[in-house]
Amino acid sequence: MQYELYGNGLLVPILMLFIVLDPIGNSPYFFILTKNYSSQIRRHIISMSILVAAFIMLFFAILGDIIFDILDVTVDDFRIAAGIILLIYFIAILLEIDLGPKQSSNENIAIVPLAMPLLAGPAAISTVIYIKYMWGLEFALISTIVNLVIAYPILLAGDSLFKYMGKNGSLVFEKLMAMIMAAFAVSMIREGLHLNPS
Repeated sequence: MQYELYGNGLLVPILMLFIVLDPIGNSPYFFILTKNYSSQIRRHIISMSILVAAFIMLFFAILGDIIFDILDVTVDDFRIAAGIILLIYFIAILLEIDLGPKQSSNENIAIVPLAMPLLAGPAAISTVIYIKYMWGLEFALISTIVNLVIAYPILLAGDSLFKYMGKNGSLVFEKLMAMIMAAFAVSMIREGLHLNPS
C-alpha cells in the first residue's frame, strides 16, 4: 500500500497528531520533572516515556473504541482522570511534596505523568481513534510512530534549553510551569465535566 503525503494522505494526520502531542510545549514540563537526574538517567526516563506512550497510543488505535464501548467509558472520563493525575503531580511540585517510593521513582515518573497523560493523554488517544476512523488503522499507526520519533529529540533538548538558567532561575521556572500545569489540569477536569467558565 502506498501512502501519499498530501491531500488525504499522511501529512494531515501526522500534523494533526503533532499539534495534539505538542512536544515543544511539553518540553518544559519534561525538564522540570527530570531536572534533578543526571543526563544519562534523564535520557533513560524520556526514552521509557516515549516507548510507554507509543504502546498506549498504538493499543488505543487498535482496540480503544472497542474497549470504550465494552466498559462504557468516554473520552471525557479519561479527560477527568488525566486532569486529576496532573493536578496532584503539579500541586506536589508547588508544595515540594515527595510522591511515591524513591526506589522506583525513575520508572514511575516515566510512566505517570510523562508517558500518560502528558504525551498519551485524552486528546492524543481520541485523535488516534479519530485518525483510524477517517484514514484507516495504518495511518493511525504510522502517524503515532512518526510523531513519537520526532518528539524524542525535542523532549531531550529541554536540558540544553534550560541549563543556562541557573539554580534560582530553574526554581522560579519550575514553580511557574507547575502553576500553569495545575491550572491546565483544572481546565481538563472542567472540560470533562462540561462546565463552562463564568
